[in-house]
Amino acid sequence: MANLLLADRGATCVGRNWTGNFINQHPKIKSMFNHKHDYQRLLCQDPEAINDWFQRVQNIITKYRIMEEDIHNFNESGFLMGVIVTAKVVTGTES
Repeated sequence: MANLLLADRGATCVGRNWTGNFINQHPKIKSMFNHKHDYQRLLCQDPEAINDWFQRVQNIITKYRIMEEDIHNFNESGFLMGVIVTAKVVTGTES
């Protein structure tokens, strides 16, 4: 995806280790593994809190005029119901 964005801007492709280098250069973010969650436990989460989160996301999208095609891993494949697995994610260091 980074290469597609760079190609639109006429820049060269990223290198093989660009994600690790990017994370190392930005002390406010880090990579970590998220963990599996029990599906039944997730069903009990508060829908109001979840709706509030999605509203905040929508407000940020509107405020900063983020184009739909620049939002990735959010709407493009949807959620895999019942499949919650460990994956490496990038997050803020305060998390």
